[in-house]
Amino acid sequence: MFESVDDIYNHIGQAMFDALPEHWDSATFYALIVTVDKAMLSKQTYLHQGQKHDFDVNIINGLAKRTKCSKAFYSLYRIMQKGEKDIPWNKARFQITSEGDFEIDFKYDEDFEWYRSLDIDSKEYDDLDIDIINQIKSWEGLPDDAPRYWKQ
Repeated sequence: MFESVDDIYNHIGQAMFDALPEHWDSATFYALIVTVDKAMLSKQTYLHQGQKHDFDVNIINGLAKRTKCSKAFYSLYRIMQKGEKDIPWNKARFQITSEGDFEIDFKYDEDFEWYRSLDIDSKEYDDLDIDIINQIKSWEGLPDDAPRYWKQ
């Protein structure tokens, strides 16, 4: 579906642009790879006059659409992967401005990797603190000084 990194960037940026309201200043698409080619967590936000709002790339003018942004991020992941077991990143942040500029950042978050490795039917998963999980699933992740009982 995608022939190059530029195709992927253009696809994601256009999907964001199509889903945004008439007035906005900047927008961000956060993508967290849970299972490559199968599951991704995402969140899209935009700023307008200093106020942060949520939006969904799969809702355009109030109608549900299949923008295939997940497939675009999976393709980007595969392009960047050096080998089958290589994990080039597990979090991506794609930002655009209303002037047409864009920036994309990637990172590998060890805490998110631990979280995604858990069996959802396990007691360990059931005992998770929702605030910690929300921090792990954020772009910033857990602060460096946060206790990590799973690393002991």
